[in-house]
Amino acid sequence: MQEGKKHLTLFEAVSIVAGLGMGGGIMAVPFLASLNGILQVLLIMGLAFLVNVLLHLMVVEVVLRDEEPKQLVEIFGKYLFMKGALGTVLNWIFFVVIVVTFYSLLTAYIVGCGDILQEILGLPLWIGKIVTYLICAGVVFFGLKALGISEKWALVGHIAVLLILVLGASRVPWNHLPVLNGNLKTGLALYGMIMFSLACFFSVPQAAEGLTWNKKLIPRAVVIGIGINFLGILVMTFMAMLASRQVTEIAILGVGEAVGKWALILGSVFAFLSMLACYWSVSYALAVILEERLKWSYRLSWLVATSPTLLLAVPNLATFQGAMRYAGGAMAVLTAILVVPALALSRRAQGKPAFDIGFWGGPVFQVLVIIAYLVMAVGSMIRYK
Repeated sequence: MQEGKKHLTLFEAVSIVAGLGMGGGIMAVPFLASLNGILQVLLIMGLAFLVNVLLHLMVVEVVLRDEEPKQLVEIFGKYLFMKGALGTVLNWIFFVVIVVTFYSLLTAYIVGCGDILQEILGLPLWIGKIVTYLICAGVVFFGLKALGISEKWALVGHIAVLLILVLGASRVPWNHLPVLNGNLKTGLALYGMIMFSLACFFSVPQAAEGLTWNKKLIPRAVVIGIGINFLGILVMTFMAMLASRQVTEIAILGVGEAVGKWALILGSVFAFLSMLACYWSVSYALAVILEERLKWSYRLSWLVATSPTLLLAVPNLATFQGAMRYAGGAMAVLTAILVVPALALSRRAQGKPAFDIGFWGGPVFQVLVIIAYLVMAVGSMIRYK
């Protein structure tokens, strides 16, 4: 395994979980929310939060049924895919799908960060993407502890910037927001984006790996991490809807127009930190997935996990919005189809783990989670304009 693998503090583990959910989705939610009324927004956000907490705690139970935490690819291979040649083929197909999906996400973050550096620093776009890659991949090169420390300071930066933006937005006239508005289509689109923004189940093995010194902290770290993401989305959404003259598809543009150019710059810093943190978590997860599946060294796995994302981003072979849409739908389907059955089968295969979700992981809730994530997949594919 990689060098530099050390115990994480609770805050570092929380930050890794939060970091995986802090991608570009947080800036896309406010526009979709503005197409709905306050009541719908609150109900959809509350539902998405509860479903995500439930699913992630199911993942915690499955991960902790093994003495040493493994990535979800290997866990699914263990519990879901049958023995023999067919099972091996299915496991490899799933592995390839995960790799392609992660490359899509990681490329999106480099493209998004490159755009921001071009906007606020005036760098040529291709240089901005290379600088982003060096910052992103450089942290992950040093392993789990470096990841935890970097995510911790990125989270602190997120909170500080968001508080300053809220103070600025509180000084401008607020809009009147309708209680009821929109339709099923706009509601589904909002639900799909919020679910995507809160999804960070591939960070659970990282939190479990870093907290093996006290496994009771693992579910707490996961719930707190999702909760931080939820609060960030909630604050950003209502700040944008109340302060913006017109809520823009990238929320901070509308906030900056209403509050001032300084808010636009700070918002860009927030978005940059969000995508940076998400890149760290996703690329580390991918590197360990490659390490476990292909039996490579961590350094080689890191190189293969990160370098293709730069190659895809620099010549504009992938767009930010297109990659985010593809990845959100793919993650939803994979989660709905595989996580819940893995929980059911793992309960039959082994005894009591370090954490057991109990009643809330029963058959009724397993079915509800599958339905919720299939609906997310539909919502993430809706064209809302």
